[in-house]
Amino acid sequence: MDVIPELKNRESPLVFDEREVEDEKIQALIEAARWAPSCFNNQPWNYVFVRKGDSTRKAVEEALSFGNGWAKKAPVLVAVGAKPEEACDVNGLPYYAYDAGLSVMSLVVEAEHLGLSTHQMAGYDEKKARKALGFPEGYRVIVVFAVGYEGDVKRVWDKLEQRVKDKIAQPRTRKPAEKNFFFASFGNRSI
Repeated sequence: MDVIPELKNRESPLVFDEREVEDEKIQALIEAARWAPSCFNNQPWNYVFVRKGDSTRKAVEEALSFGNGWAKKAPVLVAVGAKPEEACDVNGLPYYAYDAGLSVMSLVVEAEHLGLSTHQMAGYDEKKARKALGFPEGYRVIVVFAVGYEGDVKRVWDKLEQRVKDKIAQPRTRKPAEKNFFFASFGNRSI
């Protein structure tokens, strides 16, 4: 059985074309994120889209770790935050983060559908990102990601660090299903 191309073909590029993302495509991404499921329909996520010319762009770029310097070329950086106290509190789990993840994944699938690419980053200074973007006290910045059109790697190959070249050269893989998916109990691989 095959899955939709937007899921199967999705990648997280390290090279983005610098051309702007059209406003109507940004609006489509927002709509996709809005319609994601969430615990009790709380929709705890808050997105801040930052384009190249925005006054907060430099501060957001400075919040990125050194290893995510490639993201500075992307035309749009997005931070997603939520206030944990305003989300579901069940079993002591951080549902705000789960709900935000569902919302981001909806946006990612829509981006692929529109011919855009995304790349999520864990490497950022949360305090700096929160301050740069004006998230209120008590909010967590859950993820920062780049959005844009995938760039031509060949055009910039000579400028890339070796570790980036190595990462790009690796084939896209997934663990075999039997490593993560079970039936009736953990570890049971029989249907």
